[in-house]
Amino acid sequence: MQYLLVLCGLVVLVSAILAALGFRGRPQVVGIDLGTTFSVVALKATDGTISIIPDYLTGKQLLPSVVTYVSNGNVLVGDVAVAQRGRHPERTIFNSKRFMGRELGEVVAERAAHAYRVLGNFSSSSSEPSASNLSAAAGFGIVLDGQKERWISPIDVGREVVAHMRRSVAQHLGFEISRAVICVPAKFGWRETKATQEAFEQAGMKVMRILEEPTAAAVAYNLHEGDGVRHVLVYDIGGGTLDTSLLYMNGRSVSVLSVAGDDHLGGSDFDAQMQLLLKSKLERGAAEIADSDVAKESCESSGLHILAEDMKIRLSNELRVESRCRHSDGRDRLLVVSRGEFEEASSELFGRAMAPVQKVLDDQMMTADYINDVVLVGGASRMPKLRQLLQEFFGPSKRLHTEIDPDITVAWGAASVLD
Repeated sequence: MQYLLVLCGLVVLVSAILAALGFRGRPQVVGIDLGTTFSVVALKATDGTISIIPDYLTGKQLLPSVVTYVSNGNVLVGDVAVAQRGRHPERTIFNSKRFMGRELGEVVAERAAHAYRVLGNFSSSSSEPSASNLSAAAGFGIVLDGQKERWISPIDVGREVVAHMRRSVAQHLGFEISRAVICVPAKFGWRETKATQEAFEQAGMKVMRILEEPTAAAVAYNLHEGDGVRHVLVYDIGGGTLDTSLLYMNGRSVSVLSVAGDDHLGGSDFDAQMQLLLKSKLERGAAEIADSDVAKESCESSGLHILAEDMKIRLSNELRVESRCRHSDGRDRLLVVSRGEFEEASSELFGRAMAPVQKVLDDQMMTADYINDVVLVGGASRMPKLRQLLQEFFGPSKRLHTEIDPDITVAWGAASVLD
């Protein structure tokens, strides 16, 4: 009995010392951005610092939101799934967030833009997926091993991505976490939000709180902690979509006043423009024959697509870039593109990218002078021309917040609200 009392006393003493040192136990909640192109999971440590959990397979911070259904009934997620798009395009699902919680009639334009089949859910009168019932829930038709077509919902795809991130967290920390703060686009309605939450719950995650993505981005920069009223514009351009949101912030009270965007404009569109530019150079004979034999990609469409994305990214830090491709005649071609050349070729895209900024202000009968802060989110926001246009629009006195990696800002903000 005396031994037990001493042991209890020691436990109390150690606990008090740890509490005095700020130790509050191990973290129990993560912040997750389940994105259209990439997904990110962030963790707030007990000392208040925030970190991004790397993918347990690749070590990368960004997990492609891509799932491939393979013949043995298993699934591939992330980079390994991306590698299957060329071999199994009909079984590799990407951009599934565009279909989350939506009916078939709402995604008519999206159906033609993907190699996989977009179908309605099974109806009550048929055991087959429907291609014509526009009021049915949108999903994907997958055929494995010659079997009957199987209907996969966007929730199923999201579940696989979330489950993969949960495994990354467990491997990184050495223990599992099953609670999360999640984010959804400000334009999501009740159905889309509910479907997103269900994807997390099916992956074994309990959703503790749901934040709108622009709110999470503003929270990442602690803009909610300022005094007085602030108007914040969040400019979010990722791989395939552009969302611009106008926020009203008064202390910790945050509300979204207006949202505008372009569901078919993102980094991939600028990649396509770069690809057209490279193709034009080859056709005009503007690509010199290179002496060296080092090209890894062909000068055909598939090879140019890879080179285009790489060159676009490099132009964010360099004024001139070059790459080589292997021509059908067996000799390499040297492709050289300047930043100015790329920006001129993409002028129409940059114009489209600025239109939603004016629209969210017009919706509230406001001008750029009313905006206190501008937060940039999404990988495509790194393009210097885009930042230049935004700076010119809001004036030299307005600060563009880019201190946090724009690819991880939303997840960072989700983790920031954790106690």
